[in-house]
Amino acid sequence: MYDYDAIVVGAGVAGLGVAAMLQQSGKKTLLVEKYSLPGGRLQSYGLPGGYQVDLGLHLIEMGNKGYCHEMVASVGKEIEWAKFSTTLELYHQGKWVDMLEYLQLTEEEKASFIEIMKKVAAMQDADFNYWDSRSFSSWLDQVGIEGTLRDLWENMSMIMTTIPDAREQSAGECLYIAREALIKGRAVLIAAYPRGGMSGIINPLVEAFQELGGTLQLGTPVEQVVFEGRKVVGVKARDDDRSPIAQEWHYPSTRLITAPLVVLALPIWSLHQVLDFNPESSPLPAWWIKRIEDIRGERTGLFGYIVATSRPLMERNNFLATLSCKRTGLPFQGFSPTAFDEGVAPPGKFLLVTDNVAEPCEVEDKFNLSRLMEMHWEDIKEMFEFSDEEVDFALPYFTAGCDGLARKPTLTGDFKPDVQAPGVDGLFFAGDTYLGRGLAVEGASKSALLCFQRITG
Repeated sequence: MYDYDAIVVGAGVAGLGVAAMLQQSGKKTLLVEKYSLPGGRLQSYGLPGGYQVDLGLHLIEMGNKGYCHEMVASVGKEIEWAKFSTTLELYHQGKWVDMLEYLQLTEEEKASFIEIMKKVAAMQDADFNYWDSRSFSSWLDQVGIEGTLRDLWENMSMIMTTIPDAREQSAGECLYIAREALIKGRAVLIAAYPRGGMSGIINPLVEAFQELGGTLQLGTPVEQVVFEGRKVVGVKARDDDRSPIAQEWHYPSTRLITAPLVVLALPIWSLHQVLDFNPESSPLPAWWIKRIEDIRGERTGLFGYIVATSRPLMERNNFLATLSCKRTGLPFQGFSPTAFDEGVAPPGKFLLVTDNVAEPCEVEDKFNLSRLMEMHWEDIKEMFEFSDEEVDFALPYFTAGCDGLARKPTLTGDFKPDVQAPGVDGLFFAGDTYLGRGLAVEGASKSALLCFQRITG
């Protein structure tokens, strides 16, 4: 007799989505999360004074036309969207300019661009599969995009992938994102901001799961997935007495929680913490272990600030980008949450979120990160024309795993690990490091939907 029908490990957007859908389908489901707050990379915090601050820089690709909205709606909840990003602005010659103003295309160039967009909108899955092993710069070369139009595309592909160099970006993934936006939103890249920030996504999923009868256990680290032969029988969760000795000096005590189905909604670089990766003892195939080990270091990094001021530093609900900042030399991304939803800050206060895209090694070295943070701060003061004295607070943040598995050639589409573990019964995966396309939250949501479909047949 099992304790549960299913256990989901990780309460990010994918884990919450899978857990809610499984519970809705009639499976008694336990969702365990090591942190004291659900949301994963979409955690959202209420700060004193009335600020609602997200864990980093997030807009949601496609908004109410996307997989995240579909997933939440499938469990009976609704995401309330604030505003869509209407256009992309680029930092050029000391000011922010709309992308159309930046391009200054001739009529002939406009006609050529429209024809290319028609071809992208008509692309099929097999076309994306072909381009998954090729760089985005090679696609730009093939279709003959040059000049300011190429600059624009490279800015957009940087946003799509969180990878600075188009030679390192998967053309298949970029073209898929562009096709979806063109078909559903008549633009190359569209995104929206949920009212209340990312809590506007996470809270409805938590509510749905618990209202359906699911059990959520926060602050519960999972130590390992337990097998009998090649069949999942549950997980071992840590019993933590919170003492320094228990946390640092001894082998953790655990308790077994049983279920015939376990979904790991964890990034691939965390799997070795709960799965045996020794080919001599693991129930998982050696080839699969080798594949995960080969690609788990393929992450993307960024660092930046969440800035609060008493005057708006950006009043337009647009996404902001440039391929190279003056001091850091790194690509820039940013937007103003209060330009999308005034309710995430107290009356008369404003938020700006900024980041530089970087290689993980650049942010994992704390001394290098400190230097980059100082340069980035000076860059954004110049770009948004404010002084230190105008700032109510500036929260620094960084991550070396912001958008899942790096969207590089041979790491997207069918090259990504499947949502079902090979060679064992009852083990599945969900999240933006597994099979599923789309930018960040969209990729995680599509993976969760695919995982649920695979489980339930």
